[in-house]
Amino acid sequence: MNETAATSQPPDRPATPEELVRAVAAFIDRRGLLSAGQAVLVAVSGGCDSVALLEVLRQLSAEPERRWGLSVAHLNHRLRPDAGADAEFVRDLADRHGLPCVVEAVDIAAIAAARAMSTETAARAVRYEFLARAAGRLGAAAVATGHHADDNAETILQRIVRGTHLRGLRGIPAARGLAGAPGVRLIRPLLALRREQIERFCVSRGLAWRTDSTNADTAHRRNFIRHELLPLIRGRMNPRVDDALLRLADAAGDAEDHLAETGRALLGRTRRAGNVPDRLALDAPRLAEAPAVQRCYALRAALENLGAPMGELSAGQLADLAALPAEPPPAAVTLPGNIIARREGGDLLLEVASDAEAARTPDWHIQLPEGGAADGAAVDGAGGTFRGQAVTLPDGRIVRFEELPPDPAAFAAHRANPRSGTQWLDADRVRGPLTIRPRRPGDAFVPLGAPGRQTVSDFLTNAKLPAARRREVFIVADGQGIIYVAPLRTADHTRIRQTTRRVLRIEVLPAGEGD
Repeated sequence: MNETAATSQPPDRPATPEELVRAVAAFIDRRGLLSAGQAVLVAVSGGCDSVALLEVLRQLSAEPERRWGLSVAHLNHRLRPDAGADAEFVRDLADRHGLPCVVEAVDIAAIAAARAMSTETAARAVRYEFLARAAGRLGAAAVATGHHADDNAETILQRIVRGTHLRGLRGIPAARGLAGAPGVRLIRPLLALRREQIERFCVSRGLAWRTDSTNADTAHRRNFIRHELLPLIRGRMNPRVDDALLRLADAAGDAEDHLAETGRALLGRTRRAGNVPDRLALDAPRLAEAPAVQRCYALRAALENLGAPMGELSAGQLADLAALPAEPPPAAVTLPGNIIARREGGDLLLEVASDAEAARTPDWHIQLPEGGAADGAAVDGAGGTFRGQAVTLPDGRIVRFEELPPDPAAFAAHRANPRSGTQWLDADRVRGPLTIRPRRPGDAFVPLGAPGRQTVSDFLTNAKLPAARRREVFIVADGQGIIYVAPLRTADHTRIRQTTRRVLRIEVLPAGEGD
């Protein structure tokens, strides 16, 4: 793993600007973040943290043993009327210090809509894509951002609430590889400092900075944690909760490092001879004998060796993969990066799928067009009709669609004694033609009754289904996304309401039962 864990506990609080600069220098040297003479691209938003970062690195780069070549990058997200003024502020700041500066402007709101992401998620993704391009353009070996200890505590708490693994509990790494920029590291030189220390530094040095008004908007998760949740915990439970979270990150990091090492050792013991760069063969029975947690870490390391995009790997997919060594052939799992894992005799094979290999994975789909038919079925969404017809799946199971009038008593009886595979949906919440298909990596929905969106793989893992049952799951989707993870759970937006005018009942029947 190309990551360096941060020291979560800040050093003795620097009392002067000079002490803060030396504290950052010590952190950089202790963590090996930069080498002498390296080209460093500094991400500057114009806020206090990034302005302080640029000033500290500028001072340190003047030292003969460092002599870093600094440049500046700024991305205008076009989310605020004054965003253009932020960009001009950063340009002027770079010009005053004679530093090269790259500025780009993007429409984050439009990108978020196109990618079906939240604005926060899209902004983060696009920002790092921009930094990777800028680093390549300027020949930078490292990209520095202004993340600090308070950001780290907020990140850890957010991950705890959302759900995470040990790797997530360790918080923000002090250094990691930058996706899309081979050989470039993303570094956080201020990660051992607290926000108030950084603000005092800027004030004492007379540094101006820009204030982002959206940072006060608690509709954003990060701002809610910063301005409401953490202050509440500090006031009513633990005034030093930030330090507690950072200590947790230290402990989680130690445990993560140990488990990752044992996983790599297991991978080495189970690797078959004669592997090629895009294919790994592992001893499945020997893997199956190992504890599940060790097996997960070994297989995670195997995926990293194959170049899988690890940020796209869900906990559910990893659980599916870890179950394969104990599964009888021909069990298989499709993973991010077009990697297919399958059992062949005593081997667990992981390989980047060729066109021929990809063709062996399930790719069937049954389209139910508006006003058309498939296997005799006609399904019209958004005000059309659902006629009582049935569709036959490749494995012989039957999927039956039927429109019903609202019947509170019948619905109450269904909820009291539900039949497996039978679900009731609000027909008017179904938009456009329906498609029935296998589940795919990245599929996500808001399950009925759940507080938020989750991947289908994580939903299945949380349901504690055995691998064999997970492989039987398929997707029913309309023109806007998943409406039913069959035969288990519908999407929350399709739930029956008091205002429901039409009911769509979907039944999944064993092969032959619908004849």
